Amino acid sequence: MTSSSQSASGLRRTYPLYVTVLLFSLIVGSALIGVPAFGIVYGYTWVDWTMFGFLYIITGLGITVGYHRLISHRSFMCPDWVKAGLLIAGGWALQQSALRWGADHIRHHAACDQDADPYNARLGFWHSHCGWLFSDQRYSDEKYATRLRQDPVVMWQHRYYRPIVLSGLAFPFFVGFLYGGLGAGIGCFMLAGVGRTFAVLNSTFCINSVCHLWGSQPHSQADSSRDSWLVSLLTFGEGYHNYHHTHQSDYRNGPRWYNFDPSKWLIFMLSLLGLAWSLRTANAADPRSSNC
Repeated sequence: MTSSSQSASGLRRTYPLYVTVLLFSLIVGSALIGVPAFGIVYGYTWVDWTMFGFLYIITGLGITVGYHRLISHRSFMCPDWVKAGLLIAGGWALQQSALRWGADHIRHHAACDQDADPYNARLGFWHSHCGWLFSDQRYSDEKYATRLRQDPVVMWQHRYYRPIVLSGLAFPFFVGFLYGGLGAGIGCFMLAGVGRTFAVLNSTFCINSVCHLWGSQPHSQADSSRDSWLVSLLTFGEGYHNYHHTHQSDYRNGPRWYNFDPSKWLIFMLSLLGLAWSLRTANAADPRSSNC
């Protein structure tokens, strides 16, 4: 569904605006009205809540470890099958393909707080949180996708992004269906499919909004990035955003051993199993970047 609409600067919108508005409205309406209404009328089972938590963790780590630290910043390397698994998990989060997500994120770092920054926090909370999806800054500059297009696994996930998304929504339905039939399948789909997608989207959005407006700047004041331990709890360590902007290629966002950063723990565990290597860290001479 690539649009041919193009701005004067040569940037093109990934999807037509009406598609973005329709999809966003459907997700928000279903999550804020449909999910609680179904719960009030029919209730949710332990299977529904277990699947909600399980898929929140899996898809959240797919974004933080797969889309962010592996694809966007090349903080570590791994076998193609591990990369594919991470990108499938990230695709289940309904945040665009790794190609598009990564290109937007690379542009964010290249032009942080400037007009070209897609989630420019200087335009206010709502713009950086989700309003950027509907603005001209949603146009993608292909130069930021050049390196990503050279990765065959990234391009595979991009080509099959829609089936991946549908499989992520079908998965909780079938788990619920196997547990208790059609009604249970719908309930699991509503909570662990729709509700979980809405929760992961907004926790990710908080990195672009909250972590550029409120928090501390212990590592650098070169841009608006800030550290927020609260956002880290929701995003598996991504809330140490000031450190991340200062040391973008570090596989750790929370550099100290006590920082809550499950994403770095997963990467480190993969390295112990021989499934990740070339873990990149900040200059060891920097006392603020102690090992985990």
